[in-house]
Amino acid sequence: MENVRVSNLIDASTRIDSDKTSATSFVKDVPKITRYSLADSADGSNGGMDYHIEIINKDDKLRVLKFLRRFFFRDEPLNQSIQLIPEGEDSTCWELEDYCSNASFENNLSLKAVSANGTIVGVSLNGKMGPPPVEEPEYIRSCKNAKFKEILKLLHYIDKNVNVGERFRDLSVLEIRIISVDTNWRGKGIAKGLIDKSMEVAKAQGFHYVRADCTSQFSGKLCARMGFNAIYELDYKDYVEEDGKQIFSPAFPHTTAVTYMKQL
Repeated sequence: MENVRVSNLIDASTRIDSDKTSATSFVKDVPKITRYSLADSADGSNGGMDYHIEIINKDDKLRVLKFLRRFFFRDEPLNQSIQLIPEGEDSTCWELEDYCSNASFENNLSLKAVSANGTIVGVSLNGKMGPPPVEEPEYIRSCKNAKFKEILKLLHYIDKNVNVGERFRDLSVLEIRIISVDTNWRGKGIAKGLIDKSMEVAKAQGFHYVRADCTSQFSGKLCARMGFNAIYELDYKDYVEEDGKQIFSPAFPHTTAVTYMKQL
């Protein structure tokens, strides 16, 4: 694969709320971000732990954000690679939080896995895929968090390549944008259950396809096992600065971002 140089990107692409430090507000300053990426450990079969899956609503916002801060924000390979989240139990990235708040709490497409005692043990933040803009979006240009801005650029680049030739222009596609499971509940089938339920919701609402951008090998392997097709791949080593320096170097085995699709 040829190297992709950031300086040549036509546009580039894309994570939310609690105590405030200095932060750029995507909510006030820019249009709503419409996507992020999928990253989670590959789950196996249910290990006997009791949980059920529900639709996320606006009243779940603070609980879901607390869950994401503890798990997804720290586990996602791109975030780890560039040390997006500062050290400290309550530290966060406000731009990332704004993304989650804007995209996924009131669309009746996102899901939470809840234990018998009411604790959130997994989430899937979903949304409808829209066409990527031709010009670099304002929310990228105005992002003041340099690290998060690089994630936005990478994801938008992936989005443009997935949609090359407007291949999905007349189709309705549900995106699984973020999926994450409590570390104590991994290997119990929760990620698979969330994806299964996401496909069920999508089919009931008339979507044609489900899409997942997997920045983690674990989530990619799960999608492949569930019958998704890989339609685009980008090796992180090929996404570089103008001087040839690699931007993202996630820990092995997370060497490639892969977009998966499944027809409903």
